Amino acid sequence: MEDQLRPLDVVVVGGGLAGLVAGVTAARAGISVAVLDSRSFGGRGRSVSRDGFVLNEGGHALYRGGGGWDVLTSLGVQPQGVTPDASNYRVLWHGDIAPLPTTAKGIMTTRLLGVRSKMKLAGWFNDMAATASEAGDVTLDEWLGAQGARPDLHTLLTALGRLVTYGARPGDMPAAAVLGQLALGGGVAYLHGGWQSLVDGLTERAQEAGVHLLDHQTVTGLGRVGERWTVTTPDRTFDTTSIVFATGGPRVAVNLIGDDAAGWVERAGPVLRASSLDVGGPRGELAFLQGTDTPMYLSLHAPAARLAPDGETLYSVMRYLAPDDDDTAEQNREALEAHAALAGLPAGSDRTLERFLAACTVTWGSPQVGVVRPTGLELADRGVFAAGDWVGRPLLADASLVSGANAGAAAAKRAMVTV
Repeated sequence: MEDQLRPLDVVVVGGGLAGLVAGVTAARAGISVAVLDSRSFGGRGRSVSRDGFVLNEGGHALYRGGGGWDVLTSLGVQPQGVTPDASNYRVLWHGDIAPLPTTAKGIMTTRLLGVRSKMKLAGWFNDMAATASEAGDVTLDEWLGAQGARPDLHTLLTALGRLVTYGARPGDMPAAAVLGQLALGGGVAYLHGGWQSLVDGLTERAQEAGVHLLDHQTVTGLGRVGERWTVTTPDRTFDTTSIVFATGGPRVAVNLIGDDAAGWVERAGPVLRASSLDVGGPRGELAFLQGTDTPMYLSLHAPAARLAPDGETLYSVMRYLAPDDDDTAEQNREALEAHAALAGLPAGSDRTLERFLAACTVTWGSPQVGVVRPTGLELADRGVFAAGDWVGRPLLADASLVSGANAGAAAAKRAMVTV
């Protein structure tokens, strides 16, 4: 096997969604590709099965209009899932539970906003894409202030910003990025079989394209001779023209390369994390509850998506964590349980299943005002490319999938013209 894998045109380091997409994209250009992962393939897209339930790593939803969906279908992976019913959305508003306005009618009839705030919000949502493009390079809080948003509107848009960015403080993010997420069309999908269905589909496409898939291969070093690189693991050395880094955020790539000529670490922005609780059992009182004064989320993912045994439900509860959040795991668990109780979820022995994750990585980078996000192509002349949720636009999984396709195509192009 070792001899068969040398030389290679492209080596992809990391077998999550971005890495698998990069590998398939490059291999379809007719070149030799290997994808290496230090664990099993899938990254944070892996799902686990427990007692008949399928559990993602925290709350997962795939945007239908974010770019990632199109990348998957172009590679022959058709996501299968359902869009949650927005009429069931509720928001915790200063201690009270009320419908979350998500339609033009909902905005005009909500009791959460005054008349002026309703008119302003309706105007933004009438063409949110244009609103986002005209927002300028300011934070969401600064933009709302410049727009004369009243406290009620500021509170609601901040809550919506958390929902679409998974960030505890969307007010600190660029207004254009947050509003751009709100502008994405088609809603989101909860995937049947969890996100493992995407991992399995991409793995199959990679095998069909002739990609060498090697798991449990930790890259320990890089070397460069002329236009080629050597990629070293404990038991193999690969000779390649191009490397795609698609694992563990920008620091992994920078540490292996030995420099940060592209400024990836600083430009990637803060890592975002969340504490999560999966709850299986009988249905609770609410299907969805988003916090406003608190950075909390709760949604019923099954039985709408096929993630639970017949007759059971599966809820995802999350607390968005700020970069400087110093709450303990116990404090996060208490906050999650309190939010679950507000939604009437089963507790104690009434639960069929529960799983608590103290701090999941949501994204290895988040947008910043005054900073251009990495493209992943800055070091193309060196044969180095990057992909992940910290690269390019839009955000989250869409960024991983889109940047994976871009990096794979660029790495293949370079390999074909490099002798």
